[in-house]
Amino acid sequence: MMQEKKINLTRFQLKTGPIKAQLPPKFIQKIPDVRPMTAKVQIDYKSDLDYLLNDETSKQEWLIKCDRVLKDWAMIPDKNNQMREFIMKKVISLIDSQDPNMKILAIRASLYGFLTLNLLEIIFGKQQKTVLKRPRSGSKMAEQLPSVLLQPQQFLAILQKGAQISEEELFQNIIQNIQLNLVIFKILKLFSQLPKDQQTIQQLIPYLNPTITILKNISNNQMERSKILQQAYLLLIDQFLHTFPIEKQYEKELSNINIILMATLRNLSIDATSTDLYLQCGIINKIVQTMVNYSNNYDLILNTLRIMSQMSLSKDCCNIFMNNDDAIRNICFFFKIYQTNIYVIIRASYLLANMTTYFEGIRQLIYFKFNAFQDIYNCFEYFWTKELQPTKQMSLENFGQSHAAWDFQILKQEKNIDALIRIIRLIANLLTVEQIGLDLMQNNLPIYKTLISKLLKLLQKFSQIQQNAELISCTLCCLCNATFYEKQSLLNDFEFKNSKLELIPQLGHFIIQNEDQEICCDGLRVLSNLSRQKDLIKQIIKTRVAEGVIVLLDSNSQDVVYYSLGVLINLLVDQDFKLKEIQNIIEPTIQILADCTLNENDIANLSLKVLVLLIESGLLKPDQMRLVENAVQQYGKICDQVLQDQTNSTIINTRTLINQIVNQIPDLKYKCPNANCGRAFETEFGLKDHIKRRHQL
Repeated sequence: MMQEKKINLTRFQLKTGPIKAQLPPKFIQKIPDVRPMTAKVQIDYKSDLDYLLNDETSKQEWLIKCDRVLKDWAMIPDKNNQMREFIMKKVISLIDSQDPNMKILAIRASLYGFLTLNLLEIIFGKQQKTVLKRPRSGSKMAEQLPSVLLQPQQFLAILQKGAQISEEELFQNIIQNIQLNLVIFKILKLFSQLPKDQQTIQQLIPYLNPTITILKNISNNQMERSKILQQAYLLLIDQFLHTFPIEKQYEKELSNINIILMATLRNLSIDATSTDLYLQCGIINKIVQTMVNYSNNYDLILNTLRIMSQMSLSKDCCNIFMNNDDAIRNICFFFKIYQTNIYVIIRASYLLANMTTYFEGIRQLIYFKFNAFQDIYNCFEYFWTKELQPTKQMSLENFGQSHAAWDFQILKQEKNIDALIRIIRLIANLLTVEQIGLDLMQNNLPIYKTLISKLLKLLQKFSQIQQNAELISCTLCCLCNATFYEKQSLLNDFEFKNSKLELIPQLGHFIIQNEDQEICCDGLRVLSNLSRQKDLIKQIIKTRVAEGVIVLLDSNSQDVVYYSLGVLINLLVDQDFKLKEIQNIIEPTIQILADCTLNENDIANLSLKVLVLLIESGLLKPDQMRLVENAVQQYGKICDQVLQDQTNSTIINTRTLINQIVNQIPDLKYKCPNANCGRAFETEFGLKDHIKRRHQL
């Protein structure tokens, strides 16, 4: 028999003292259903809605509730069409409200209500009724038709009213957070399912036009724009752009739809994100197609140019544009047919300037294949005359405020100087091709001379750097590229010679300043080209611009130092200048070489060339020769280390210059006997003269 184990009970005593606070236990609650509760509650619609309609403070709340009710219509018990029609009629009646916010909410709810029906069957059913014309302004929405359901005319009237309201300025202030764009895209998605036969298109156009008009005006809003800029939405827009077969009976209507869609895409093309999405969705190809097939449609072309000019900041987009010669040809043709239209010329110039920045091939296409340089130059002359000779009567092509002018106020702020900047930049880019520059000099010399003179006048009028930095920079770049090809002097032309002489002191103004280093470099580049002509060197020295260049050798900017050395190489051809300034040039040049590394070999090369010219003069003092020798040999050691490991043609050329300098430095055989002097001389006569002057006073 098993013995039971004895259990000993121990008494526990509760301890009294401070009680520590503890967190309560965490309960996992059921996640609430995210669907609106208003759609699940049984409501006495007739009495409740009548009550809300009579309460002015509750109509907006009522609209929001109805919107949810229509959205979740399938969840409502005991639903019937009479009840839905009652709700829809009440919603539509609020479109005539004096409150703009109420109007938009009512339009959104009404359109969504129709989406809950079989909308395509209503519009395109076999028993399709004749579509009514657009309602007159001020007509009451609720009085148009006695019945709402199965009436395509009522749906069209609501769309047209929405399009009308969306054109108003107040629309932009109230559209945010209403989510009207979601309803519009649902409608477009339904329309995209339709076949593209002639009869269907003709029936669809009256509905599609106001739908995309609303979308275009929504895209004007900055907050809403970011919501629309999604790949799914862009692909949906793409399905309606240039996809319908053109028929004479509705060609004008389709053209208007394309204009509105291009205006929408222009609103959305705001940054690099939109550019990437346009590339992914293939919209860029549709844009190029517009430029090819619709070059005579002004409204469409202006919007297309605005998109292309924005997209041209991307090299990938420019590559697509460039691959279509017809598109480029049409853009070039705009400089002829729209010469006086500032809006077109600004965008065409900006677009081609960006493209010519990326690809040399398009520069030759524009100049040689399409012969567009003359037309581009004529545009330059036109806007130059309007800016510098405002008293002269010149016509400006009127710009009608159309679908292309959704931001017409911004366009009106554009000035003649904005067109000049972009045209000058385009010309400068074209002149980077040697064949173009030489052809201009040989076959279009009058244009070349006039171009130089007019660019000078621009610099003289707009000389304030802070206010006109972009214009000055573009003008100097154009002057630099144009004067680069002037291999022989054209100074036998008295008027042209005066232009060059006037240009030199103007360049001095841009060189000797510390506001903008880029403009300083651009001025030095032009001066470097001019200093190749001996007739102009005297003017550079006379106006003391040369002295300013010497001062710039102490600049902290590598680019400024580089271009300054280039100018000095040309100026040192003049013996008078060399004799006068050699002592001011030698020390900073030696210091530049001493500070150079292999990464700055281009600067080292120029400084070595300057030293070669200075040594050849025979005007350097012995101590200066020793400084030159030390700096040259030190940089030579750096070059030798590189050449031990690899063959580098650039470094080999540098080493050749170094050897030339070392060979030119005379061997100083006659040293001063005074131990504290240290001077040495090439000839005995020089030593005796030194002792007589310094040590036998």
